[in-house]
Amino acid sequence: MRFSRMKKLAAAGLLAAGAVVAQAGVVTSTLADFSSPDSVWSSWPLSLNVGQFNFSTGGNIISATLSGTFGNGFSSTTTEVLIYGDGVEVAYCSLWDDCSNNSEVSPPTAWSYSFTGAELALLQDGALDLSVSKEYLGYVNLGSLTLTLVNDVPEPASAALLLAGLAGLGWSRRARRPKA
Repeated sequence: MRFSRMKKLAAAGLLAAGAVVAQAGVVTSTLADFSSPDSVWSSWPLSLNVGQFNFSTGGNIISATLSGTFGNGFSSTTTEVLIYGDGVEVAYCSLWDDCSNNSEVSPPTAWSYSFTGAELALLQDGALDLSVSKEYLGYVNLGSLTLTLVNDVPEPASAALLLAGLAGLGWSRRARRPKA
């Protein structure tokens, strides 16, 4: 009899413990390709607004990655440029790098940036402003701009598992009570 009660308590405990582990949720947001207008070709240095990522996380952000390409469907090259996400430098293309020197038939050059722990606080407002600082003559061409966030949102199944564990615990206690 005692062994059966211990099995019930152990099973209920495992169910409850499994329910409190938070599951990660992934949120992905994209921006359209960016090409600077013809009017800025000879203007430098120059800051340009690329766009804004808007997202809803529903939990604490535990990691974030911003990625894209120097170059896009319009042109596989770009001029010397610094890319900023909410004021944090996330990518740089020098005039001497492949991203600037690709031929028009070469594929665009990929880049990626992972935000550090302190920088993740910038994303808690649900938006990320992307801008560039153009450092030389030419056009700015960016493509495949993607922000991927991972947050600690518990899944509904976890809450159901917790409730089932608590119900099992209550049932086992009720079954053990002496009848009056």
